[in-house]
Amino acid sequence: MPAIIKTIWPDALALSHAAAHCIVTASNKAVQEKGTFTIALSGGSTPKLLFQLLAQAPYNNNIPWKHTVIAFGDERFVPPTHEESNFKMANEALLLHVPIPKKNILAIPTVKVTPAQSALLYEAAIKKYISTSHPFDMVLLGIGEEGHTASVFPGSPLLTEKKHWVKNVWVKEKNMDRISFTIPFINRAKNVAFLVSGANKSAIVKKIFSKSGTALPAAQVKAKENTCWFLDEAAAGK
Repeated sequence: MPAIIKTIWPDALALSHAAAHCIVTASNKAVQEKGTFTIALSGGSTPKLLFQLLAQAPYNNNIPWKHTVIAFGDERFVPPTHEESNFKMANEALLLHVPIPKKNILAIPTVKVTPAQSALLYEAAIKKYISTSHPFDMVLLGIGEEGHTASVFPGSPLLTEKKHWVKNVWVKEKNMDRISFTIPFINRAKNVAFLVSGANKSAIVKKIFSKSGTALPAAQVKAKENTCWFLDEAAAGK
């Protein structure tokens, strides 16, 4: 049965250590069972701390990097060298420091393509590793103060997009194009881990876990096995 597991940690660092332990366990289990571990990363400040931990001992020594495939749940439509690029952040915090084969890093293309072309190319790229019978082992997500996750904002067509796994979307709240997994595709994943820290997230966390928040994008995420919420005390309203 799918489970929603909410854990609360003293601060963002403790939360990140807990998530790192979870990734070590999930990666080794997946490689033992089927030979590869597939994970989609998220952007933002909280994942950056996690990525920095994963790049260091003891975590970096306990993840089967050569059998790990890393993708991205969403990306801002900016070059990979841009300060707002999720890839740039993950690359500098994690990917440059671990022995993962370059071919196993699936970055969302944002140069010399349109947003629509980018989404189609990226969906084709992940289909080399992901299928209905072999979904993502883990998808990392965060939430925005209005309840968005990945680049799926309230009222977005990506809430119900069934045909495509990846879509381009103009996010008027941020005045920019983004490429994102859809909510139905995220829900195919075996496991989802939400990383949420800071007092500014406490109001939306409370709403997501209430009856009034069921329509919010983050509240609609339900992984096949476990949907784990890693909260720090500030985000949990403690």
